[in-house]
Amino acid sequence: MTILLFDIDNTLLNFDRAEEVALGKIFEHYNIEDNDVNRSIYSRENKALWRSHEAGEISRAELLSTRFVKAFEAMKITTPYDGHQVDVDYQYYLSQGHEMMEHAQELLDELSKTPARLYIVSNGTSKVSRPRIIESGITPYFDEIFISEEVGAHKPSLAFFDYVLNHIKTDENEEITIIGDSLTTDIQGGNNAGIHTIWYNPKHLSVSTDSIPEYEISDLLDVLSVVNL
Repeated sequence: MTILLFDIDNTLLNFDRAEEVALGKIFEHYNIEDNDVNRSIYSRENKALWRSHEAGEISRAELLSTRFVKAFEAMKITTPYDGHQVDVDYQYYLSQGHEMMEHAQELLDELSKTPARLYIVSNGTSKVSRPRIIESGITPYFDEIFISEEVGAHKPSLAFFDYVLNHIKTDENEEITIIGDSLTTDIQGGNNAGIHTIWYNPKHLSVSTDSIPEYEISDLLDVLSVVNL
């Protein structure tokens, strides 16, 4: 039996597009100029905090409550805002974005014709990830959805993968593969757990970390030719 663990953001669902729209709504709501510079500042601060969180240096709560505070400070915005409330608004807007990645629907349709068991493994928050997954219509394709906030551990930690593998009741005869776009969370997590890894790399990025994918694809449909079905 083949078991496939799918990342969600920028693997099956277009998180970049959802973030682009949500950030625009935040700028509009709080009367902040929406331009490339401010968007770049937010992206920089947000990514830095996520790296710290993934390294275990800060909690998720600290990340969410401070990312807009840090971004607004870097934008030199002097009007005081409640960082927590800004993030609550942002996550609401983000939860509405469920555009699918290219060929994601076609891949899931093809996999539904096979005996493969499919699961979602996401580092997102529940109130953002679950609405996006539900509204996209892909829930019926998956046996279970694992979100790091609910698991109590996040990718790439072994604790996250131990939890997932214990709950889906795998055995030594089953081939387990994680498919995701992130080298540092999906591929490194797969390396930590000792399972097969497929790096979805549509932008043709170079490998810039110690996380080495077993397979690299630029089209999701290539999954069909890589895994044993």
